[in-house]
Amino acid sequence: MQYRRYFIIFLTIITILRLFYIWLGPIDLSPDEAHYWEWSRRLDLSYYSKGPMIAYIIALLTAIGGNNEFSVRIGAVLISVFVSILLYAIAKDIFKSERAGFCAALIPSLTPLYTAGAILMTIDAPFILFWGLGVYVFRKAVIQPPAPNLWHLLGIIIGLGLLTKYTMALIYPCIALFLLFSKSDRFWLMRKEPYIAIVLSIVIFSPVIIWNFQHDWVTIRHTAGQVHVSDGLKISLKDFLEFIGSQFAVITPFIFLGLLFGMWKAGVFGFKNNDRDCLLLFSMAAPVFTFFLLKSIQAKVQANWAAPAYFTAFIAAGGIYERLFFQQKKIWLKLFIVMAITTGIITTIIIHDTRLLNIGNIDLEARHDPTNRLIGWQELGKNVSEVFDEMKKSGDAFIFSDSYQVASELAFYVKGNPITYNVNLGRRMNQYDLWQGFDSNIDKNAVYVKDGDAALDQKVEMAFSDCKKEPTLKIYRNNNLAREFSIFKCYGFKGISETASGKW
Repeated sequence: MQYRRYFIIFLTIITILRLFYIWLGPIDLSPDEAHYWEWSRRLDLSYYSKGPMIAYIIALLTAIGGNNEFSVRIGAVLISVFVSILLYAIAKDIFKSERAGFCAALIPSLTPLYTAGAILMTIDAPFILFWGLGVYVFRKAVIQPPAPNLWHLLGIIIGLGLLTKYTMALIYPCIALFLLFSKSDRFWLMRKEPYIAIVLSIVIFSPVIIWNFQHDWVTIRHTAGQVHVSDGLKISLKDFLEFIGSQFAVITPFIFLGLLFGMWKAGVFGFKNNDRDCLLLFSMAAPVFTFFLLKSIQAKVQANWAAPAYFTAFIAAGGIYERLFFQQKKIWLKLFIVMAITTGIITTIIIHDTRLLNIGNIDLEARHDPTNRLIGWQELGKNVSEVFDEMKKSGDAFIFSDSYQVASELAFYVKGNPITYNVNLGRRMNQYDLWQGFDSNIDKNAVYVKDGDAALDQKVEMAFSDCKKEPTLKIYRNNNLAREFSIFKCYGFKGISETASGKW
């Protein structure tokens, strides 16, 4: 009862702090958040690179609270509450300890990856929720007493997860491996329930299939490009080391090593003692991490792609370290855990505002600050709004950019949330190419915005009767130049010939 009370207090405090943080709005929407918001006002069966779930969630929340940063992001905060509850509940049941549940729910909040996911409304927030629900329901379905009907619910959850992020498909081989590893559960492979679950998940996922059929299977082409299928088999030590380094960064070094140890211990104990719960924790974590680790040898793997592997790793580490810390007298082990918690707390606090580094006289140059992509957009929107209003005085006008990130941010931050466009001058394809309607803007004036202090593109210049560059907008942070934007006034749109790069 004591640690359940601690968990409730911890979850309440951290949720209030997160709500307060997104209410204050110290950071602008990230480009991905702004782009998903763009999807939310054009609801469809699916989208170029992802399923529709993120758009549906944002559309619901902004319909209630309006088009503002708080409404876009509150979903991430609320989802983090449910993820924490799932971690606590599963760990408590497996290790028969409320303290283990508390530890499992606490650890993610000490990592930049899961902390960011609890504030920024990207696909990772709902994806981890559906992954966690899938683990929870699957365990209830197979661990005694078995509940065959829960396989149907599992299929629905997996389908919803697939509508969120296609990586959800990795739960299939994880489940299959568990059923193979666990002697007590292999009989499920001969039962109809797992296969009904697969069919149900495909039915839930079918809108994405239908949409892709209607759009020349663009998502498959994009995904194949993202995972470098066309590159074939090759060895890239650079990408491998970058992936390992990225995990040390987004999980923090001590916690990352602790999670790997948790996975390993769960596997060893599970196989040695035929412990079904430990086998489950291992099967839902190690295969996913191993998959992306091996993939990184062949091509670049993004830091957040391995996120689902850590869900049950948090549970394994929470239960194992809870026992080791409170029952073992090894000083080095306790020191390791204290260091993990300390570095996690410090890192998590700093990522909320990197200006805190100035307190320690650490000079983080603005150009090296990864959080710079979260600032300057509101100021850009204000400046473009003024130019746009001026342009509209002499006739109809529109706004466009050569970057989908900039186009999405402008759609959100320019007054009135206008429709924006993303011209294709040789970049890879994106969702804007499926929405484009440049032909409807013939003879109109336009505001063209580029990221950085840049010259006007020749194709854009030829598409208008005249273009004039405004003074470069400079965004400063900590008295350092953080980023720049180029704004052009363009008159008399004549039409433009877009050029795709051929990359998906």
